[in-house]
Amino acid sequence: MRTVVCVHWGDKYPQSLIDRLKEEVERFNCVDNFIALTDNPTRHFHRELPTHWDEHENGNFWAFRKLYAFADGTLPGNEFLYLDLDVHIHHGLEDFFQLPMDDPWIVQGYWNDPDLAKKNYASYQSTPINSSVIRWNKGQLRPVFDHVDQHTETIFFTYPTIDNYFHHYDTTLKTPLKSHFFKTFPQGMTYSYYKGNSHPDDVTPHVYRPEINVCLYNSPHEAKHELYDRDKDRRVVDPVTAPLFI
Repeated sequence: MRTVVCVHWGDKYPQSLIDRLKEEVERFNCVDNFIALTDNPTRHFHRELPTHWDEHENGNFWAFRKLYAFADGTLPGNEFLYLDLDVHIHHGLEDFFQLPMDDPWIVQGYWNDPDLAKKNYASYQSTPINSSVIRWNKGQLRPVFDHVDQHTETIFFTYPTIDNYFHHYDTTLKTPLKSHFFKTFPQGMTYSYYKGNSHPDDVTPHVYRPEINVCLYNSPHEAKHELYDRDKDRRVVDPVTAPLFI
């Protein structure tokens, strides 16, 4: 069973972005559940967002809330895809569910200059890993959840951004037989609207790339609405065959 999950907390993004993301997911008819973990559950597809890490709130903690999705029993299903609210799906999610799943998958910032990423690492910019899209099967990311649960205060103090934490986990808390915990999605599956697609040949910002599966924004949501409207003629939902989302 395939489940797409997003997280909504506070007032950074409006409820309308959840609805738009849900519609984008539904139109491709390839998943069984769409779940929003939220601190304000009012809809049938909402689930109460856990709060047991809130005592460690430090101003940058909000992004770490997506890790709640990794705990066993939080979500229905056994194949999972996490999407940030500020992404746009151009042409489908099936490719993400066709990946070999010996390891979980996460976004690599192919659009970043690798040398600049190293230089900016301490200032939490241009991180090699981006957590806007994450693909895993049941149980694969439980070690990440457990690590945060066991070292919560230290992790939230040490890593003001979750992407730097993921990069550290990926490269230093690996298993003896593997050099990385995560695999990174192949080029051509995600791109950055504000930074481009791949460094150094395709880094023009604000370019519409509909041939790529998912566009990442990491910025205010107005641009997402723009691409959502540009893709409106490509939205196809068959009311007969469309799945029943819980």
